[in-house]
Amino acid sequence: MNTGQETIVIAHADYPDNEYQFGKEVPLFNVVWARERISDSMDDIGGEISGADRFIFGHTPVKSPKTFWNQQYIDTGAVFCGNLTLMKVKGDGAA
Repeated sequence: MNTGQETIVIAHADYPDNEYQFGKEVPLFNVVWARERISDSMDDIGGEISGADRFIFGHTPVKSPKTFWNQQYIDTGAVFCGNLTLMKVKGDGAA
């Protein structure tokens, strides 16, 4: 999505490439299920994904929202503990 100030990509689990291109076909399995990028990021392995300003992912529960480079992980385990994380991406007070 383009907020007018930045381009944000939102996917369930991951964007399976190191360069985002609007309309580019990517493996759906990775978009929905991949956990490699967040696992690597927790070990300080990885870097920014080019082509957009920010990427927001879920799927892998974390105790609190995490940011690695330009990737944010916001699945705080609502299915397990009831803690649901929401993020405002446009307007006053956007994160």
